[in-house]
Amino acid sequence: MDGDAYIGREQTLVKHRVLRTYLSRFAPIVLSRWDSITYVDCFSGPWKAQTEDLSDTSFAIAVEELRKARAVQREGGRAVEVRCFFLEKDASAHEQLKGFAARASDVTIETRNAALEDSVPAIVSFVRRGGTETFPFIFIDPTGWTGFAMDTIAPLLALRPCEVLVNLMTKDVRRFLEAPAQQTQASFERLFGRPGVGQRVAGTQGLDRDDVVVEEYSRSVKDNGNFTYVCTAIVLNPEQDRTHFHLIYATRHRKGVEVFKDAEKKAMKDQEAVRAAAEARRRLDATGMASLFGEEMHSPAYYDELRGHYLTRSRGLVRRLLESEGRVPYEQVWDTAMAQPLTWESDLKDWLRQWASEGRVSHEGWTPRQQVPHLDASNVVVWSS
Repeated sequence: MDGDAYIGREQTLVKHRVLRTYLSRFAPIVLSRWDSITYVDCFSGPWKAQTEDLSDTSFAIAVEELRKARAVQREGGRAVEVRCFFLEKDASAHEQLKGFAARASDVTIETRNAALEDSVPAIVSFVRRGGTETFPFIFIDPTGWTGFAMDTIAPLLALRPCEVLVNLMTKDVRRFLEAPAQQTQASFERLFGRPGVGQRVAGTQGLDRDDVVVEEYSRSVKDNGNFTYVCTAIVLNPEQDRTHFHLIYATRHRKGVEVFKDAEKKAMKDQEAVRAAAEARRRLDATGMASLFGEEMHSPAYYDELRGHYLTRSRGLVRRLLESEGRVPYEQVWDTAMAQPLTWESDLKDWLRQWASEGRVSHEGWTPRQQVPHLDASNVVVWSS
């Protein structure tokens, strides 16, 4: 990706890194088993694109990665297809979208100039026209916190098979929470699809408030789509030490979580680099002078603090699970840890090694030379009180 195309919108670069990395692994897996992928972008834009070919947009990135996966399958003799539905309510943006679709003649693309609230039946119809051997991926990426109320998107979440990625604009939800209580509660009930969320959020502040909002939204997505797994990735504001938005990912397959967590981990490495570059540019704009140390002056302290917060939470959840159950399949331990943002499997294995060295953890089902547990290998973690 061209970093210059994202100057002033570095958070979008991080989001696109997550999307590209995820699709680069997701698409080959899906097209090795299904006849087609149906990719749906519910808020396509383009918005603030800086490239003539729109390569710095989510829909162009998706088409590029899906084409790559299709090419591999076709080289192997499998006839697989890429189907896309791009939705955009702004008329001028939709004209650009149509132009992109016309140029991508090797991909089945349907565009629609309408709001999501008025388009869900059309999306469902498009997905179903792909037959029983298409796998849908739904991307819901609004520019604010409205237009995708839970009752609106519920039919999309309920599609089977299906995976979903939602951009929850935490910064906008956070700002909206300062509105009058009655208005907040009514709007929250629509966004989350159930009552009581506003009461739980009330009284919380800062990171705790963000956590509650995301947990409650993730619960609504999981329940409405009957998903087995929901996990989140945090994208920080490029200019402030606070969260800009959360990416909420839902799937019914553990492998999907594994792929998403890998995408999250890689994007988080990039995130501090782009935040450092943004800080260097702000310093140059303010003083007219570049720092002698360039981007090295950027402090990752906030990111490190944030990661420490979630590692502490995840570690505590894993320990409580082991203490209460005593003998737990590694898959269940893994699921518990990976549900938290900024937690990787390497962290989980470090905890298990430490507890084993302390005599708290033993294992069952491991091979004689096995050093760490593996998924789908009948490995069991045993806690000794």
